[in-house]
Amino acid sequence: MKTSIKITTALFATLSIFSCKNVETDATATDADEITVEETATDMASLEFNNEATKEMFQHYVHIKTALVNSDLDEAKSGAQMLIKASTNEEVTNALTAIATANDIETQRTAFSTLTTTLTPIIENDITSGEIYQQFCPMAFNNAGGYWLSKEEEIRNPYYGDRMLKCGRVAQTIK
Repeated sequence: MKTSIKITTALFATLSIFSCKNVETDATATDADEITVEETATDMASLEFNNEATKEMFQHYVHIKTALVNSDLDEAKSGAQMLIKASTNEEVTNALTAIATANDIETQRTAFSTLTTTLTPIIENDITSGEIYQQFCPMAFNNAGGYWLSKEEEIRNPYYGDRMLKCGRVAQTIK
């Protein structure tokens, strides 16, 4: 019995270590890894949508994601407030309100997961040109996993920020 517990513990530890093959710690994350909000606006040129409002919503979504990657509570609130003005979807607005009123980054990250779930079908149905990457971190939310959308194929994890900046994988490409 004790042997099986030791084996199970060793397997779990090994899986935790290798579930994100390119995990970075605070010591290895650099300022060069931070993405600015201004960069997110200029990178939108390659994306086209049937509806300009969807493009604006996605731009604000990326603003929030970038703030969470940078672990910036106030900037995530700002992005959420901007997206609330652009959204007509009640579920999206509810998730955004949770982000805009949160007093801690982890609450914002949980609400961001809900935002991603509600916004993804809207984006999928409206994109006409360019690529958006649906990305996934298996370790988010106590190993339940969490998805997010990105303009870049390179992983920048909004659920862990600089604690595990590159933890995740591209789950699908939305075209």
